Amino acid sequence: MNKLELNIYYRKIKKIKFITITLLILFLSSIKIVFAQLSSSGIAITAPVADNQAENGDIVCTYENGLSRCLGEYEASIFGIISDDPAASIEDPDMENGRLIISSGVTSVKVSSVNGNIAEGDFITSSTIAGVGQKATRNGYVVGSALETYSSDNINEIGRIQILTNIHPAAGLSGPRGNLLQFLREGLAVPLLEPLDSLRYLLAILIIIIAFTLGLVYFGRVSRAGVEAVGRNPLASRVIQMNVLMNILLTIVIVLVGLGIAYLILIL
Repeated sequence: MNKLELNIYYRKIKKIKFITITLLILFLSSIKIVFAQLSSSGIAITAPVADNQAENGDIVCTYENGLSRCLGEYEASIFGIISDDPAASIEDPDMENGRLIISSGVTSVKVSSVNGNIAEGDFITSSTIAGVGQKATRNGYVVGSALETYSSDNINEIGRIQILTNIHPAAGLSGPRGNLLQFLREGLAVPLLEPLDSLRYLLAILIIIIAFTLGLVYFGRVSRAGVEAVGRNPLASRVIQMNVLMNILLTIVIVLVGLGIAYLILIL
């Protein structure tokens, strides 16, 4: 190969390198643009939304009239989050009032500081602001956990953060006092579309009723037997009273065990 042919060969290599580098830069730029446009990594499905004011990032719940923006705190009927630009979707173009909704995965959601500033890792739940999430500070249903922080002095200001969507009842966010009644109260709002959750609440209520019934029946028998024993043998009244007291404590233990089992059923 002479010098002229060698120069031509080098020029071709330089052109090929230039074209390759240019294509690689354009390819990486396009990937960056695509990821910048996506606001989620979850798979969205098309579902009919009755609320025509629902927007991208709104939390929607199942109500009697259909899917609408959640209107209360710790809604047990949370269905998912509207996502207009999911990473993947299963669409039904023929569905009337169909919107893409994500119920698991990473997505963007509307939030407010109405219940305090949000830190990374905090549970997010529904709020009294239609479709807007807030920090969860007590036990109840949550929509997921925050992947970003959000803070604002204006509780009426609406922001957006990325969350890991995982709809479930969260426990351990508040003390044990009143949690059982709270779970039972919220359990009445569980939709019929979730039979397993309904069964859990019904089973917990049944165990509580059985525990209180057994406790009251046992207490009544012990009290009557104690009174009769004291009447027959007044000299042994102190021993009989101690036996009655021990049986009363046993009755309290029976009731507490029933409450504990019901509580475990609700949180596990």
